[in-house]
Amino acid sequence: MYRRLWAVIHKRRLLSSLPLSARELYRLGMLTEYNVALLERDERVRTTVQAAAAAIYGNSWNYNSDALRPEIAEGFVRTIDAVAQTNQPVQYLEIGSCQGLSMSLIAGLLHDRSALGSLVSIDPYFETGYFQTNPYGMAQQMAVTKNTKACAMRLYAQLGLRVEIIERTSRDGLIELIRNARTFDLVYIDGSHEQLWPAIDFGLCNAVLRSNGVLILDDHMWPDVQPIKHLCNKHAVKIQETWKTASYRLL
Repeated sequence: MYRRLWAVIHKRRLLSSLPLSARELYRLGMLTEYNVALLERDERVRTTVQAAAAAIYGNSWNYNSDALRPEIAEGFVRTIDAVAQTNQPVQYLEIGSCQGLSMSLIAGLLHDRSALGSLVSIDPYFETGYFQTNPYGMAQQMAVTKNTKACAMRLYAQLGLRVEIIERTSRDGLIELIRNARTFDLVYIDGSHEQLWPAIDFGLCNAVLRSNGVLILDDHMWPDVQPIKHLCNKHAVKIQETWKTASYRLL
């Protein structure tokens, strides 16, 4: 009881010390409790992916993800239900797959609805990872490396998924897809959230998104992603929004 109370006090003290732009994100992502119950079939997909990831990554299975948190998974479910309304397979593209949790979850949800098409991931998996500065003002060395790719491939194999990995930056990988005239029904933008990269990814993803396709924005509360979300709010049809993701149908 005492430890739990102290943890709450510590989190609230930390909240007051954060930049104003980051406080709402911290409140929604760290201080808010969500009472979410997925349908049995969707919960089965979520827990299957979580168990497989834990077997490969151990206690680090959720590193830089949160895709399997129930309230986030519910947003993915609503997105999949919106895009898988025909009897045609859904072609899925993911920008930034890290350990493969979101790719595996979305693929599992599509498979469960008999709507699984091609799965394509663009992620450079740099030799030494990369640096980022999060909304809380903390510079971080992100350990997303060649070893991360190898583990993600193990996860996909364990779940019976065939994922094409384009090991390039999002810009170069998307340009390659455009040149090859490849298009997708569903695109998840989870690349760099800093500087001009969100705008670059958004623009290039529009070029590979099919008519009436669905796009998911990740970490839309990050400062450099927020303008993209404002554009989508104005010019697209919102499907769902959580504190982490927001999905839109682009007409």
